[in-house]
Amino acid sequence: MESKLFIHGTTNSVTTISEVKRIHTQLEAHSFLGVYAYATQSGAATFDIELGEAFWSGTESRWLLGIDYGRTHPQALRSLLAKPNSQVRIHDGTWLVERKGFLPRRDFHAKSAILMNIESGYSGVISGSGNLSSNGLKRSIEAGATVVAHSDDFNQIGLTSKLSIVEQLWNSATPAADIIQNYEIEWKKSFNRAPIGTQLQPLQHVPQVFWIEAGYVTRNRGISRPGNQIDFPRGMGHYFGLQYPENLQKNSVIGELTFIAPIGAPVKNNLRLGNNLMEKVSLPTPETHGLDIYDGKVLIFQRTANGFLLDALETADFESAFGDKLSDVNIMSSGRRFGIIS
Repeated sequence: MESKLFIHGTTNSVTTISEVKRIHTQLEAHSFLGVYAYATQSGAATFDIELGEAFWSGTESRWLLGIDYGRTHPQALRSLLAKPNSQVRIHDGTWLVERKGFLPRRDFHAKSAILMNIESGYSGVISGSGNLSSNGLKRSIEAGATVVAHSDDFNQIGLTSKLSIVEQLWNSATPAADIIQNYEIEWKKSFNRAPIGTQLQPLQHVPQVFWIEAGYVTRNRGISRPGNQIDFPRGMGHYFGLQYPENLQKNSVIGELTFIAPIGAPVKNNLRLGNNLMEKVSLPTPETHGLDIYDGKVLIFQRTANGFLLDALETADFESAFGDKLSDVNIMSSGRRFGIIS
């Protein structure tokens, strides 16, 4: 039997996702059960990048997730549902989707991954504080424990009975496909606390702090690395203080922007008008600038004398910090929101 404790420390430390990847490879696991209190778009993307296509094609995966308080992103559920050999269920989902604010009658707070090789009889459990978000999987300071054992050893240390409880929870959970549409509708309502416009509003002044939801980010750097090229709605360059004509030609450079990330040197890149008439820019490389991943995050830009401070927050964290400070909120045709923080 193997057991170890781990804590996310430096960039080279063991993380929750690195342990999942290690145990999956070590066991040659063909069965996976992820049990998480919530899942974000960034978490689903991080798992996909780290485990790769071989995981989805060779592993029967089940995902038992919570939607308590609306912390789970509908797009995370859709992403997991779309993968081959993947099933997704929601703890107490039928009840929760009908409750305003998705208030649980009993909090679902588990965070574990269970991997099995039925032929060899070996299983692994990775359990800790990290949820299925990019922060929980690799970026935040989280702690956890890993146990790998044969089924006989699991009986001896009492884990078999604990895993049977997880199976009971799975069997009683709601298939995500049954409620995803209603959940997504109500989830979007719950975050529309500020006035929403359908078009970019004329600016009365250049804002000091503004934001945009990144949504899905194309993997322009390769399938195994998070993307860093972001599409802005046409005209958002004015938020950065850039002046340019409305009839700008496709593939024209709008202006140069300087981004200051949590770590690393400032990054200078051009904002340009793309072929799709959206404004495009490459942000600092996530892995080397302390931002991990942009998928599903809310990007915040704060003007300074030397450039724009850049942060990438999960939706719930953004709402907690800035939900009562939003103004001039707009919504793109894709559903992504953006606006000013007053």
